[in-house]
Amino acid sequence: MSKEPKKPEKIFYVCTGSKCKKKGGKLIQKSLKGLIKENKLRNLAVIKTGCTDRCKLGPVVCVQPENSWHFFMDVQKAAGLLEEIHEEKNKE
Repeated sequence: MSKEPKKPEKIFYVCTGSKCKKKGGKLIQKSLKGLIKENKLRNLAVIKTGCTDRCKLGPVVCVQPENSWHFFMDVQKAAGLLEEIHEEKNKE
């Protein structure tokens, strides 16, 4: 029997719809993926999404499973969010 893949504890959904993409959504997604890989944070994952219908608030990042939405994101804010979530996990 094959081993079931490990499921991430938290998933960052990054909007890469046309408007968020123009405002840096794709760069945010790539940056988060790079930081997760670089820091070996195997309990976190990043998934790019299509439009989330929050175009005026973009770029948008949603963290699951807590369903927390973060608006007007940039690479620096996303890195801070990742660090904050990682630190919370280490406190548990």
